[in-house]
Amino acid sequence: MPDRLWLRPMTEDEFLAFGERSRREYAVELAATGAMSPEAAAERSAREFAGLLPEGVASPAMYLWTAVVGGPGGNDAEQPVGLAWLELRRTQSGVSAWIFDVHVDEDRRGQGIGRQTMEALHEAARALGATTIGLNVFGHNTTAIGLYESLGYRVTSQEMRRDL
Repeated sequence: MPDRLWLRPMTEDEFLAFGERSRREYAVELAATGAMSPEAAAERSAREFAGLLPEGVASPAMYLWTAVVGGPGGNDAEQPVGLAWLELRRTQSGVSAWIFDVHVDEDRRGQGIGRQTMEALHEAARALGATTIGLNVFGHNTTAIGLYESLGYRVTSQEMRRDL
């Protein structure tokens, strides 16, 4: 297990790299469903990303973090190991959080980073006032589904949610 994982705000440079990767990977996932061509998926991905994050890291109600190990409070230098994107939604029934993206660097997978990132997101969402947290996962992503279920998420239509 790595050093304690924590979340820090994503930098502008990290956001540029994140945006490129996120749009590309989302388009691949959309196309893999068979519902649209790769070209249509790329267009939809770019359009949705631009609509959700019109002001980049400063977009309202959006929280973009870099997951890191080491750094403050420890003896080791800070090492970025992944990224996370969460939205805070205020409704008549309260405050909920929505996870748009969790990414673990490829060379750090299989080390518990995904679980630690999710747990850090749960803590951050609670601190922001959320009482529930949800996400969407593509049906073919069985590794992620297993992780989410082990963290207490349950299927709600096509979405998964867990009480905080």
